[in-house]
Amino acid sequence: MRKLQTTFLLIVLLLAGMVPASRGEIRTLTILQTTDIHGAMGDAKAPGLLQVATLAEEIRPDLWIDCGDLTQGSYQASMDRGESMIKAMNAAGCDVWVPGNHDFDYGVDVIAGRTAKFKGTVLAANMKSKTPMKTASWKLFERQGVKIAVIGIVPPYLGLWIEPKLLAGLKLEPPENALTRVMPEVMAEKPDVIVLAIHLGEFIAGRLNPDGKLRSMASLASKFPQIDLILAGHSHETVPGKRLYPGAWFVQCPPHGTGVAVVKIEVDPAAKKDKVKEIRSNIRETEGAAESAKVLPVLNPVRKRAAEEGKKIVAKLEFELGPIQNAKKPNRLAELFGLAMMEATGAKAAFAGTLSNYKVSPGTLNERELYLLAPYEDELEVRMFTPAQIRIVLRELETKEKTADWMPCTGIVAPDGIDGALVLGRTGKPIAEGAKIAVAFNAYDAHGAGGRYPELKKLAESLPEAPGAPHIDLRSAFRAYMKKHYPANPKPTSRKP
Repeated sequence: MRKLQTTFLLIVLLLAGMVPASRGEIRTLTILQTTDIHGAMGDAKAPGLLQVATLAEEIRPDLWIDCGDLTQGSYQASMDRGESMIKAMNAAGCDVWVPGNHDFDYGVDVIAGRTAKFKGTVLAANMKSKTPMKTASWKLFERQGVKIAVIGIVPPYLGLWIEPKLLAGLKLEPPENALTRVMPEVMAEKPDVIVLAIHLGEFIAGRLNPDGKLRSMASLASKFPQIDLILAGHSHETVPGKRLYPGAWFVQCPPHGTGVAVVKIEVDPAAKKDKVKEIRSNIRETEGAAESAKVLPVLNPVRKRAAEEGKKIVAKLEFELGPIQNAKKPNRLAELFGLAMMEATGAKAAFAGTLSNYKVSPGTLNERELYLLAPYEDELEVRMFTPAQIRIVLRELETKEKTADWMPCTGIVAPDGIDGALVLGRTGKPIAEGAKIAVAFNAYDAHGAGGRYPELKKLAESLPEAPGAPHIDLRSAFRAYMKKHYPANPKPTSRKP
């Protein structure tokens, strides 16, 4: 009898709010993070989105957040400029997409189309666009009775990577400014959990910032202590989980679909403050996972097309092509890029480095291998340089001679050193100091290569374009050059008797 009276009293007190909430009211949320998939669809050799989707089906997260660089970066995804990746994410059930810098590589119109077709929510708090895009600054989700606010931030440095005409009508602001603006709106909705999804790594190189200073997520977190969880990307680092001052939990999953981050958040929505009781996370690798039955029908057509197109022979090589190492070792691929750029544009000279770590052995060069040597969507730019301006670029490049950022110049030589006369390599004639020479670059390098070439960026963006220079991308120029000069099936030369 006494036991029944005690139980009845506890029920009355609980209903009256006179006893604290029980441990049973704590909800455990699961958030799945992906980032930097870069068009990796997955196949027998390497995992990708097909395997990621399988893990998502198994984990059944409350929210799936992708932190960008989804649509560009593989030969397969290049077949339709990443549209199939959006369709696949829809089929897999991704909730949030925060675009990364490479998602803008095809220009504003293309990414606007991608945001329109994504069935989840596209977040970009620090971006405004004159071209209509289906984006929001943040969104409040409710899962298991818990209110989760997710804020998305795209990289503010797009202008250091992508040519301006592809970004026409875009206005970007620093993450701190965007968070200062939207945080009052977020807090007014009284969320239980606040998540920042951002396409930047834990540390942001000083070369990307006007003051040249390194930035860190810890510094950002200290200014916005309301943030409980930061999901990062871009740097291709893997961080299973760590605490940042003054309390935000930081996570970044592996790139290229090789793994996902699984974040568990214990929340007490009834608590008046400190509703997040614990956050823990781990990385789940996708190797060995099966291909998702939901996503396979979406990606199979484009995978088959890539397999067929990729086998087509472009050229025949009697030499190896591979990445540049430093200025002391001549690089055949960089030279061929330069020659291809000159032939495609009519420029007298070209600055070009190598674009990936991929190597091609002597033999045939096919379309897939060509893509892997030139995997970016870089249009060529031709500007009119004086010898004095060319010397500025050469001096800047002197500081890169021991690194992979070194770019040799094709078409111009300086036999007596940079301060001496510059000579056109094909004719052997010195260039008059007052002359203007058409010089070609790929757009990424011309606009600073992510802050690596600030002097080149200043010059390229201030100098006039060469009259009549065609608009052609580097990969197409390289393909045309290789087909012409290293044909797979050379025609026999006829000899007179």
